[in-house]
Amino acid sequence: MREKFFWVTCSSLLLMTSARPAPQIKNRPEIEQHYKKAQEALRAEQDAIAIREFRAILRLDPGNASAHANLGVIAFTEKDYAQASQEFRAALKLQPLLWNARAFLGMSELRLGHRAQAQPLLEESFKNVQDGSLKTKVGMDLITLYYQSKDLNQAVDVVRVLARIRPEAPDVLYTAYRTYSDLAARSLSALAQVAPDSAEMHQILAQALASQDNFPGAMAQYRKALETDPQLPGVHFDLGQVILANSQEEPARKEAEKEFALALAADPTNADSEYMLGEIEWLRSNPQGALERYSHALLFRPDFVDAHIAAGKALTSLGRPAEALAHLREAVRLDPQNEVAHYRLAQAHRRLGREPDAEREEATFRKLRDSHEPVRALFEQVQERPVMHQTIGPNEPQ
Repeated sequence: MREKFFWVTCSSLLLMTSARPAPQIKNRPEIEQHYKKAQEALRAEQDAIAIREFRAILRLDPGNASAHANLGVIAFTEKDYAQASQEFRAALKLQPLLWNARAFLGMSELRLGHRAQAQPLLEESFKNVQDGSLKTKVGMDLITLYYQSKDLNQAVDVVRVLARIRPEAPDVLYTAYRTYSDLAARSLSALAQVAPDSAEMHQILAQALASQDNFPGAMAQYRKALETDPQLPGVHFDLGQVILANSQEEPARKEAEKEFALALAADPTNADSEYMLGEIEWLRSNPQGALERYSHALLFRPDFVDAHIAAGKALTSLGRPAEALAHLREAVRLDPQNEVAHYRLAQAHRRLGREPDAEREEATFRKLRDSHEPVRALFEQVQERPVMHQTIGPNEPQ
């Protein structure tokens, strides 16, 4: 659907409004007929007829701001930005608070290369436009301006607003990814210049190496970070994770266990460290010990999805599938797209002899697994992983 029709749809209540009180408008029935014909022409994508009808309205009612605004949107859609700007200015002269018209005027001025004029119009209208689609277009233009002026902090503020109003829009998600990535790159560059041998720089290098599966290199960088600043928050936990990622044999478990214990000493309510200590107990084939740790993690963070899944897994292993259901159902409620949660829930149902429920959850698991597979490798590469997620073992039936 084209933008001009969008404007008429959103502004139909404004079309009959002029800068003068309604009783002063003459020929209202005739104006209404022209409006009806203009709307029909827009639906049929007959621009010339729509323009003619809006011009007829202005001859009958020169103070009709919405007729100017509609003409402006037609011109904008046809990329005649100079004409669009002229029409929007005429509309705003009559009704200064037509925020949609102000937004389109800002977008028109930007496309004419008038950045200085466009920016305040876009900033003001972005705060006031109510329609999500138009607000997104204005926000995208603002982000372009902020990028050109190298003001990424302002761009981030706009991204946050767009993410709230259109959280699943691909263009918004891509823009958010790009903006945050560029802001991170800029911060890294600044850190490298002002403190190239700081604990934080070693921490970043460790994270980069870990993302490339260079776990020995990551461990070395985390240890350098701790040598530089033994109190650096989060490093003991991160080091414990890469130790386990590098090896899950008992010597590595003991080494990682020490790091998670140090993390808990610094923060006794650290749910992530409790959870990872539970994972170590699970690796030791100690489901009861693992369950105790997972339960502690959930005391500190009741919405910890992986801890719920792990607790359900441990309870099922201990022959307590009825208790496992509560944790696994909560995991599914918190994260309906988590395929492992559905898989473990199917296992618990099967242990209880609820075959139809088990088959339903297995079907959901397979559907999610298949839908996630094409992007799994990319997702695992770019996502931030604060803890090791629950997985399904290679020897488990799928």
